[in-house]
Amino acid sequence: MNALSVADAAGALGVTQRRVRQLLAAGDLPGARVGRDWIVDRDELDRWRSRRRHVGRPWKPASAWAVLALANGEEPALSPVERSRARRRLAEHGLVGLAGRLSARSDARRYYGHPAALEPLTLEPGVVRGGVSAAAEYGAGVIGGELVEVYVAASRVAALVEKYALDGSAERPNLLLRVVGDAVWPFAAGVHVAPRPIVAVDLMDADDERARRAGRRLATGVA
Repeated sequence: MNALSVADAAGALGVTQRRVRQLLAAGDLPGARVGRDWIVDRDELDRWRSRRRHVGRPWKPASAWAVLALANGEEPALSPVERSRARRRLAEHGLVGLAGRLSARSDARRYYGHPAALEPLTLEPGVVRGGVSAAAEYGAGVIGGELVEVYVAASRVAALVEKYALDGSAERPNLLLRVVGDAVWPFAAGVHVAPRPIVAVDLMDADDERARRAGRRLATGVA
């Protein structure tokens, strides 16, 4: 392992050390704990940087959810011009080509919760399973292991953290909350599983290459 310190990784990425630690703590940048700090593998850093170099600037959450709605056969609340633009983008690039631009749809936060509490959490009103926790619903062939992945509106997070004693500083989180602003929350009441296009994009966001492949297959309708 060609290890880099947080300071070295920050210099390579052109960001602050605080930003690198945020990425590591969220699981967005692969790394390992050494004592009270982190180390980053140079090869993993290069792969991470390469994946993001070509995706372009992420769209605003409302635009991201509009494209996902179109991909699911829905009609988003957009002006005719905006709707036409979104349709053109989806037709030209498909979900696979646009996945990196849709990252702002949610703020990914990682927690640890007692394993016995995670299933009841997924059944809470306003909690919607996505990614690895919904992959089986669409035959994606991905098993999330201990990880539970759900969408939740921003206004619900504090109550869930308190009710289920979720730990946001745990070294081995087992819960990924995809937090969505209330103003753009896209799921109807009573929905507990995200639609296929959203699950596909979630999987394409994963660090695990098998999950990313499954996401691409799901996005293109390939079995």
